[in-house]
Amino acid sequence: YLFWTEWGQTPCIGKAHLDGSEKVVLVSLGIAWPNGISIDYEENKLYWCDARTDKIERIDLESGGSREIVLSGSNVDLFSVAVFGAYIYWSDR
Repeated sequence: YLFWTEWGQTPCIGKAHLDGSEKVVLVSLGIAWPNGISIDYEENKLYWCDARTDKIERIDLESGGSREIVLSGSNVDLFSVAVFGAYIYWSDR
């Protein structure tokens, strides 16, 4: 799969096959500037950070369900996120 984020009028996080077929929007509510995304294949989760809401969140990779806030801060400008084992790394612009 190919995963992407979109800003603008209708921000979202989506996935599709590598040939562009079978596009699916995984998240479209409660996001504004989804910057970085990261896949945790061991836990089957997709993580993203949002520079407008100042949150790192995650969902189930297959269904898009089970949305959880992992980190919520203030005065941060989350730019990217990476997951490795039990650790989450992020950059603040």
